[in-house]
Amino acid sequence: MLTGLVSDVGKKLAERWGSTLVLPGLVFTAVAAAGLTLGQRHWADLDVLRHRLRALTAGGSGSTRTAVLLLGVLAASFAAALLADALAGPYERALQGSWPRPLAGMARALTERRRRDWDSRDAACAAARGSGSLGGLESARNAVSLVRPECPTWTGDRLRAPAARIRLHYRLELVDAWPRLWLLLPDSTRLPLAESRQRLDEAMRLGGWAVLYVLLGVVWWPAAAVGAGAGLVAWRRGRERADAYAELVESAVDVHLPDLIDRFDEEAHPVRASPGPTLTERFRKGAGPRHG
Repeated sequence: MLTGLVSDVGKKLAERWGSTLVLPGLVFTAVAAAGLTLGQRHWADLDVLRHRLRALTAGGSGSTRTAVLLLGVLAASFAAALLADALAGPYERALQGSWPRPLAGMARALTERRRRDWDSRDAACAAARGSGSLGGLESARNAVSLVRPECPTWTGDRLRAPAARIRLHYRLELVDAWPRLWLLLPDSTRLPLAESRQRLDEAMRLGGWAVLYVLLGVVWWPAAAVGAGAGLVAWRRGRERADAYAELVESAVDVHLPDLIDRFDEEAHPVRASPGPTLTERFRKGAGPRHG
């Protein structure tokens, strides 16, 4: 049984390694090789590519040269995949509105603009609520943000919405409660959360690839067009998957918060003074602390 479990895990890791690292890395390496060979002046000259490929494989021992070339391609692909994975984090922070200092003024302006828009729509909701004619006003307000905006981007506010809404409704800080709640969650809840977070990470990784393709556009402009398209897809997927992940996080708290409260109820589970010092003295048997 254990062998089967290890085998299944190994297969899943191999599939993930192939789908998220090897294949995209090979594609990028091929595009990069073509772009560096053609350059901007001969960006669509296939004859140049064919001549360069023949030059690489001609002469010497064909099998040895091919093996060395394949190893080089695999190494370059793996390096590109690691770089794209490293860029996924900055891309996610940018999507959430955590921008560098030169763009801080723009971030503040966009945040204020979104806040004014949300405030006006929230005021319309409050007025309509008194008259009993909300209609689609709440949907229009929530389209800006579920909570009063604090970020220049929709995605940033969507990911911070669970913590803000839980604080408002339950008077609980999610950042402090989540690690403890996670330990109490059943597998039927953990698995969808983990899968949702993985899908969000995949969208962010696509953003990392988009950055690499845009940078490659410096030497071969078609790569920049590919990068722009990939960036648009990553942005759209990031919004959708951030929404799904945030909804699952908030739902997990709504459903399982009673378990957390019961586990840390002082009356049901009183916290006793730790017997650690007494046990330490007992184990030392009067000899004091040991060194080395």
